[in-house]
Amino acid sequence: MELLEYQAKQLFEQVGIPTLPSQIIADPRELKQLQIPYPIVLKSQVRAGGRGKAGGIKRVQNTIDAIAAARNIFNLAIAGQYPDVLLAEAHYERKQEIFLAVVLDYELQRPVLLGSAHGGMEIDQLLANLHQVVIKDFFSPFQARHLLNKMGIRGALVPALSDIIKKMYDLLLAKDLELVEINPLGINQAGELMALDGKVTVHDTALRKHPEIALFYEHQNQLSFTPEAAPLSWQHDVQGGAVGIVCYGVGAAAVIWDMLHDLKGHPACCWLLGPRAQGRVFSPYDLDEQIEIILEQLAALPQIKVVLLNLVAEAEINQRILATLTARLPQLAIAPDADPDPELPELPQHIIVRCLPSLDPVIAPGCHWEEDLEAAVKQAIALSKPGT
Repeated sequence: MELLEYQAKQLFEQVGIPTLPSQIIADPRELKQLQIPYPIVLKSQVRAGGRGKAGGIKRVQNTIDAIAAARNIFNLAIAGQYPDVLLAEAHYERKQEIFLAVVLDYELQRPVLLGSAHGGMEIDQLLANLHQVVIKDFFSPFQARHLLNKMGIRGALVPALSDIIKKMYDLLLAKDLELVEINPLGINQAGELMALDGKVTVHDTALRKHPEIALFYEHQNQLSFTPEAAPLSWQHDVQGGAVGIVCYGVGAAAVIWDMLHDLKGHPACCWLLGPRAQGRVFSPYDLDEQIEIILEQLAALPQIKVVLLNLVAEAEINQRILATLTARLPQLAIAPDADPDPELPELPQHIIVRCLPSLDPVIAPGCHWEEDLEAAVKQAIALSKPGT
């Protein structure tokens, strides 16, 4: 899965790769409170290539022009993708642009350093001057210098560029990534370096091992949230998966998924409720509609025997979610030992609720209640086994 540019740059900042002052814009009106001096560059945050040539990147000199440009970019589809946010970034005067990347080559089963002295949008020229160095055992500064020498770069730039290549390599290994790319890496008149655009591709295992990567998950192609009110769904089609997860928050969902795997459970699908980008919380109307969609999708997944409902929002939101569920599924308000009503809609055999802050189980006596997350996961695994 590929991160958006601003997400990639957040990872760059963590390892010391230089990036420009920037601000995320979710609405053109936010440009009135911009903290970056003009001129700035507004950049559409979509995964499609060719943003500049398509009109998704605009340089502006003042607030009025910025708001007008932002409105146009928000309404501009690039390869069918509309941005949810824009990146407002300081303008950078550069005299040269180069291309650098570290990629995990599955055929060679080795990391590979890539570089071209001709970075930027002219892809044909970039590829015609592309060089590579295969990391056979372990990374050393010599390999970075070897790549730069093949690119024709010598002199004062070599130490700083070697350091950036090392940081890219370290990031690839530390975060279980498949690709770390900077294109272009800008060089100004003073010889200073700046990552002007970045691309990061994440291996699936990173979602379980790195919670900070999982926080980006809600933006990925695998997570569809169209229309606006639809819940984020994280579906892995695990063979034999019998546990569905409904979770408030992306980070908690990743923890539960990881815990299920560690305890030899078989998750099938995860639906995410709650915050989206920029800390916004779904309105109650959206929340109700999301739950409706989840129930419809659950009905189409008969292999799911257990649903683990993990609620870690404010007490009012937790109560609202449970109230909505019991309104849609009246059997949750009935003790589990009561005779089933054939007129009620079907649902998985078991629903486990883990709620923080805790609520009175009387809200939904038809559910299994657990306060401890690990206990809830273990119960989900036990109830999902054949014969239970």
